Amino acid sequence: MIVHPREAWDQVMEAWRSVVDCNHEQKFEDCVLAFKLVCSPWPIFVDYVLSTSVLPHKEKFVKAWTDKLMHLGNTTTNRYVT
Repeated sequence: MIVHPREAWDQVMEAWRSVVDCNHEQKFEDCVLAFKLVCSPWPIFVDYVLSTSVLPHKEKFVKAWTDKLMHLGNTTTNRYVT
């Protein structure tokens, strides 16, 4: 099945959002698995993303961990977010 590049990009981004927005540690592995499946045509990309950011730093940006800390709704260090 041939997928239009824009559709592929949208699917990858949706899978990425599901990883980052995952609210429960128990569901995190499922979200990562879904990300791997969506991105399976690009295994080097998957390995890079998982090994450099997702697995070693998930506590810093995945909701399942960040929502355990009081941040008063501030989820960015950018002062100019509207």
